[in-house]
Parts: sequence; C-alpha cells; structure tokens
Amino acid sequence: MKLPILTAVLLGLVLTPALGENTQKMEVSKKVSIAGGYQLMTINKYWLVASIEQRTHQGSWKTLWNYDTGFMATRVLPEKACYISIMNRTEMPSFDALPQLAAESRNQNRPRPPAKEILFTLIKRNVRDLESYGPDTFSMCRGLTTYVAYEVHGPQFSLGSCIRLDVLQYLALTYCHDNNYA
Repeated sequence: MKLPILTAVLLGLVLTPALGENTQKMEVSKKVSIAGGYQLMTINKYWLVASIEQRTHQGSWKTLWNYDTGFMATRVLPEKACYISIMNRTEMPSFDALPQLAAESRNQNRPRPPAKEILFTLIKRNVRDLESYGPDTFSMCRGLTTYVAYEVHGPQFSLGSCIRLDVLQYLALTYCHDNNYA
C-alpha cells in the first residue's frame, strides 16, 4: 500500500515543474506605451490567439487575431461595435513574430506610422452564430452591433466614415462604413 502512495508523490514532484513551465509558455503579455496611453498584447500560444488592446484618452479598442481559425474580431468602444473578418495572413504579422513586434514598438522613442495598412468595408449584418468564431470573440462582441468586415483594395466603392487603429506601430486596420450598405 505504501508503494503506490510513494510512487504518486514522486511522480507529482517530478511532473509539477514540467507542467508549470508548460503553463508559463502558454500565455505571454507585453505592454507597449504609445502617445497618450498604451497597448497591451496578450498571446495564448496554446490556442494561437493574440489579443491587442489599446487604452488612450481618445478611446479604447481591442482586436483578437485567431491564427488557428483565421478570423479576427475588433471591438471599438466609442462606436459600441464589433467587426469580424477573415485574417489576411500575407499582410498580418506571423504569430511567432508578435513578441518581437511588441518589443520593437516598446523600444521606440516616438510613435511611427504603421508599415502596413489593411482597409475594410463594413456591412451591418446579423451574425447568427457568434459562438462559431470562438469563445473569446463571443464574449468580446456579445451585445454589440456586429459588422462583417471585408477587405478591399483601392477606391472601388463609396467610403463613408472610417476609423483607423494602429496596432503595435506595425499594422493599421482601417474600418470604413460602405455608404451603399450602412
């Protein structure tokens, strides 16, 4: 009877540090100061989800990039809206590059314009199954007006009002209401 108990205790002592290291590697947070506020990036390596949240005196927003499903969602508090779109993996930074981007942004003495921009047109549409975009997106967008955002190239449509979010001084996400559908 003593041998199984002793084995369980020894196994627990051996596995506890290994499991603790694995948990620490699952989530990484970086805080980046920007003019008038900051951006907080949280990376969940297990779920392949990155969350970047900005809080400034001009307003707050949060964007979730799910590298596993290929969807991204952005909540803009001044508009009380949520935007859901497909990630353009050729324009977005790779998942593994995100910590380095945050470190580079943190080391900047003054803000710089983003190197890339993705332009979206917004179409107000009922999203029947918000849960299908994942639990993070569901909890972030629940109760907000949800728009489906489609990436566009060039001025081939009539733009209405736009909001531009500069993410980590690397990528600008510009969301514009399409005058034909909004």
